[in-house]
Amino acid sequence: MKISTIVLLGSALILAGCQQTVRSTDTAEPAVEAQTELEKTVEHAAEPTSAPEPNNVQTIETEPKQVETPPVKTLTAAEKITQQLIVNGRIALAEQRLLTPEDDNANLYFQAALGRDPGNFDAIQGISEIVEQYTQWAWSAAQRGQYLTANRYIQLARLANPEDVLIVEVEGRIADLKRTRAQQKTTKPSVANLQSPPPVGQYSLPANLFSLSDEEIIERMQPIIDKVDETQAAIEINWPNDKQARLLYQIVNSRVTEFRVRAMIFHRTSHTIELQLD
Repeated sequence: MKISTIVLLGSALILAGCQQTVRSTDTAEPAVEAQTELEKTVEHAAEPTSAPEPNNVQTIETEPKQVETPPVKTLTAAEKITQQLIVNGRIALAEQRLLTPEDDNANLYFQAALGRDPGNFDAIQGISEIVEQYTQWAWSAAQRGQYLTANRYIQLARLANPEDVLIVEVEGRIADLKRTRAQQKTTKPSVANLQSPPPVGQYSLPANLFSLSDEEIIERMQPIIDKVDETQAAIEINWPNDKQARLLYQIVNSRVTEFRVRAMIFHRTSHTIELQLD
């Protein structure tokens, strides 16, 4: 065989080998690319997924509201003294030290505060309460028939504030009360004058007995009490109101100290107490 023929065959074999290598390379590349894509898919699936953010949600941060505190007024030295006088007056008023003792009473403190600060509301109010307390005591005393005591309370109220209109009002009420009671005492029923005198041991009492003062009730019942104490007789109470009848018995029995009074109560329209002398 010629040398040229051998060279041609060798070249042909080399070219065939190269072509096979090229085909092998071409067929291997898609497999590598597929493997790469698979790895990317696995990596993407393994990555953590973040939750989708809600749409149209806005977060508004607000600052805490500042509460404005009113400024504290600083009292002057003179105002502090006045305020302390008011405090002392309130304490004395609560303890009913209205006008006494002379150097430690409610009226003294309130008047001093009013002198330092004319028109001070707390001082004026405190003095008004002193007048109100005295006039209340005066009216209560007048209702009990204690007119001298009532007048004494009125005068004490005037020491606190002689111009208080409440004093004039209560004085008028007391005067009306005295006048009404005086008329009740002097008025005598015309029919009673035509009636025969009551039996011995029988005492008539006014129907409005318990609207009178304590002193007047005892005054009306004193003759009955004296007679029961003298005779030790049992009594018969004729009265339409059971509660008032029992109260009449308690009054008689409490003032007869030597023995226990025996009594019978009858619900009748009359207002009498009878002694059982037989």
